[in-house]
Amino acid sequence: MMKNKIITAVALILAIPLLHAQNLTFKDKNLEKAVIENFDLNKDGAINQFEAERIENLFLVKKGITSVDDLSYFKYAKMIVLDDNMIPIVSLKNMDHVQLFSCTGCKISTFKIENAKSLASLYLDNNEIENISLKTTPRIDQLTVSLNKIKTIDLSPLKNLKNLNLEHNQIQKLDISTNLNLQTLNVKQNPLKETDIKKGAKDVTIFGFQQQ
Repeated sequence: MMKNKIITAVALILAIPLLHAQNLTFKDKNLEKAVIENFDLNKDGAINQFEAERIENLFLVKKGITSVDDLSYFKYAKMIVLDDNMIPIVSLKNMDHVQLFSCTGCKISTFKIENAKSLASLYLDNNEIENISLKTTPRIDQLTVSLNKIKTIDLSPLKNLKNLNLEHNQIQKLDISTNLNLQTLNVKQNPLKETDIKKGAKDVTIFGFQQQ
């Protein structure tokens, strides 16, 4: 009897934050709907701060999402996949725990990311990106930005970069001399010859440069 009372008391104590946490207000109602379907722990038809901060993986593919502003609620998310939504502007800040971010086929024209210190894998294929800055994402080792409109890209901050896919862009010059961990580079369908690539001391497997 005493054991059952203790278990009940502990369960009630643990439930207090869930019951009293404030419900969050979402700008993107489709994102809200998708999150509620999977993470509404107390089944009240809303997402509160307690629930949001326990989400580690967000798979929100083809959900009609048009904005990423609400992602700031999920401060402990490690993996975010938003493929095949229509999100023209993606701006992410201070997402310290995100290790993988994917937003392929999202019609992105503007992409900004700041202070994503744990981000290791970034997938942005099949968008409309012209400029990309990765100065505050030093841990990236996998970068895939094929099928965009990128003309220049500064890779110097990415000391851990191992695999890079730039296929189908508009790059004419590329400097990989400081990316000493780089193993593979895909530059197919860019106006780029081998002599346009500034290499470092390490041999890199390069696919797709134009023959001279």
